Amino acid sequence: MILTEAQELAVFRFCLEHLEAGLGATPSIIFAAICHLRQQETHNPPSIVWFQQWLKKNPNLYTIKTKPIAHLRVATHSEEDLKTFFVEYQNTLSKYGIGKSKYIYNMDESGVRVGCPTGEIVIVPTHVKELYTASPENRKSITIIETICTDGSPPLPPVIICPGEKIMDEWIQENLTGAEMIAVSQTGYTNENINIALAWLDHFINHVGAGPTAHWLLLLLDGHITHHKDDFILKCYENHIVPLVFPSHLTHVLQPLDVGVFGPWKHYHNKAIYNALHSRDMEYTISSFFRELSSIR
Repeated sequence: MILTEAQELAVFRFCLEHLEAGLGATPSIIFAAICHLRQQETHNPPSIVWFQQWLKKNPNLYTIKTKPIAHLRVATHSEEDLKTFFVEYQNTLSKYGIGKSKYIYNMDESGVRVGCPTGEIVIVPTHVKELYTASPENRKSITIIETICTDGSPPLPPVIICPGEKIMDEWIQENLTGAEMIAVSQTGYTNENINIALAWLDHFINHVGAGPTAHWLLLLLDGHITHHKDDFILKCYENHIVPLVFPSHLTHVLQPLDVGVFGPWKHYHNKAIYNALHSRDMEYTISSFFRELSSIR
């Protein structure tokens, strides 16, 4: 037996304490606490497989994903909406003679609040169905605009939008290639700034070799307000680029960049934040765990 009955109860109370604090105990914290406890008793730490099986069979605990309340949203879509979009997509390809994947591009932007994590997996008592964590609103945000091609070729250099009025020297890191484009806005988002949208379009035209005599390209976009501006649309067609906008309520279903690029980017951004937070609090966490154990004994 890895854990005694008293230790099992201590783990439960420890999870409950974190829940009441509005945080939630992550699997890594619980596993680390159990391993530390075993080491203190001169026993070998359990394997991660044992921990996963123990958690799965535990009648009092399970995992849920926390929900930062500022990010909650409800979206609806129908099968008919999807069919309508793909009919338009196929008609556009036929009309402009776009028959190869190398002529189809997708762009999108995604922002993060620097230093603010999203939801994470935590262990809670089984009577808990949801856990909302505080979501700070006063942090700086940055936005990245990415562009990919359906033929799987390397993505275009990104456009990075930082909050401010001018580009600062300290933003230029050694790991940048030099092909990236850095822009600024007051908020760190594109907002309704057509100048940023046009600057990105020039960036796109330059890197894909678009132009009045080049082959027609299809550009899949979200429904951002700047993509409907006359200047943006005219520059697209002048350079043989056909903009096709996803339905606004279907971007989370149709947008390739959300899964292929922004998903991993936000995952590692989130992981870096939680690693910093948990490494700082681990000593307190272990101490809290032993207090629970001592109170039961």
